[in-house]
Amino acid sequence: MILVTGAGGSVGRALVRGMRERGVDSRAFVKNARQGRVAVSDGATEVVVGDIRSRDDVVDAVAGVTRVFHATPTSVIREVSIAENIVGAAREHGVEHIVYHSVIHPEIAEMFHHQEKGRVEDVFRSSGVPTTFLRASHFMQNYLDFWEFIRGGVLPYPTSPESVMGVVDAEDVGEVGARILAAPVTSHAGAAYDLSTQELTRHEMAVEWSRVLGHDVSAVRLPANVVTNPVRGVGATASVATKSLRATHFRAPAQIARGIRQSSNAKGVRDWPKESRDCYVTMMQYYNKNGLPAGDMTVLPRLLGRPATSYREFARREAQRRGVVTVG
Repeated sequence: MILVTGAGGSVGRALVRGMRERGVDSRAFVKNARQGRVAVSDGATEVVVGDIRSRDDVVDAVAGVTRVFHATPTSVIREVSIAENIVGAAREHGVEHIVYHSVIHPEIAEMFHHQEKGRVEDVFRSSGVPTTFLRASHFMQNYLDFWEFIRGGVLPYPTSPESVMGVVDAEDVGEVGARILAAPVTSHAGAAYDLSTQELTRHEMAVEWSRVLGHDVSAVRLPANVVTNPVRGVGATASVATKSLRATHFRAPAQIARGIRQSSNAKGVRDWPKESRDCYVTMMQYYNKNGLPAGDMTVLPRLLGRPATSYREFARREAQRRGVVTVG
């Protein structure tokens, strides 16, 4: 039995599906009953509903499992105590392997959540429990929070369209996690793997969406503090709506209306604690100025045993999943 924390996220869901495909039982740790139902549909054998920050909930979830995949929800930025609880429970229950979903370049000092994941790596590294570290790049899925705008001809995000971002498909990361957890512990224990596919500016991402959707898609920048300042958000979405109408020759009013509703609280950020919202803004400001370099892009294909999913393949797949006929 494998415990999957963060089983409601893109990586966790892909990993649960990967375990099912391999005939391996999984226990999904989720935050509410709705996520639990989704986990069951993905193939989870068992579901535990709890708070990842609760030591008691973690200990109960770890009981009876042999391996753990740990991914902390994006809204939780202080992870060290969580990792310490997982280590304690793993020792108590004889867990033989932990796979930790970390982040590319945990050494970046300007972003707290990168540094925090580096500290968590240290907790696991010194725990005595064999651990593997997956250092994932910026997820291609992050832009799907603005799907209706993309369909309407605009790719908005709170960073510069010129910033170069190393990206990866979260489903590839989940597949790698499943492969590692199904393999002998000695195959990957102690390894830290960069998981990166391409480096793209958002202008280049917009070109890929244009090819797939068959109409122009333009990258535009939202203010970095749009998630903490609704007034700035109103002005930003009005500007995006205008550009969308122009890009689609006034054919996309429905997409614009849905996009405004969809993006008004992307990822539920406005419901996060203030510290988490502030951390998100700092992250966007860093990306705006510096981008995020990819790691070693030869690692992911080797772990997958196939080429990594390209951004164009990702865009085509996600559009088709949403019922859109693709052309590129």
